Amino acid sequence: MARMKRNARRGTSIVEAAFMIPLMLLLIFGALESGCLLHVRHTMTTAAREAARMLAVQGGSISDAQQVALAQLPNADSFDYEFNANAPLDSDLDRDVTVTITVPYSQAALGDFFNLYGSGLMRVAVTMRSEE
Repeated sequence: MARMKRNARRGTSIVEAAFMIPLMLLLIFGALESGCLLHVRHTMTTAAREAARMLAVQGGSISDAQQVALAQLPNADSFDYEFNANAPLDSDLDRDVTVTITVPYSQAALGDFFNLYGSGLMRVAVTMRSEE
């Protein structure tokens, strides 16, 4: 009785695999999805930083800054990026330049098959002090 027969343990590995394979796939695809979202967010931050630098240091216009940002964003033609920037006027005491870029999570994700993100937005904002 202390030793089980081999036939009594025959289906154990199949049952264990039936529980573990979905969990492993969930972990793998979750890691891929979060890596994709982090990549898009990092690229959006870099693009917003370059656009803010265009406004703060180089004295460019808002349309120039938008062109700089859109040139660095992945899939700028197919994604619905929203670009907002404010440049200080000469009479403003607050000399900060703020650039905000937003995109729907459903577009930034690899695949929103189950509508997990809904209408959520990924938003990145960068503020720099204007040198002019």
